Amino acid sequence: MSRGGGMPAGEESRSTVVDRVNVALIAEAVDALAKLQDRTGLKKVDLVNRALLVYEFVDAELKAGKQILLRDQDGRDQLVKIFL
Repeated sequence: MSRGGGMPAGEESRSTVVDRVNVALIAEAVDALAKLQDRTGLKKVDLVNRALLVYEFVDAELKAGKQILLRDQDGRDQLVKIFL
């Protein structure tokens, strides 16, 4: 996913803070954040930073005319439709 600007795992918290944002999350986002914390062990701030980086990457790729595909263990591709 990185285009040269991504951070290695766990380094988000040690990076220089450039901006602080206070956000109100909807219930689905709170649940997703909790699930990701349980699965990854990462802090909320790291997960939110990564989510924004992924969102920006996906948005830019889709706007450039590319498609998002997922490949399962058997090598079958599935087109992912994302509406941004």
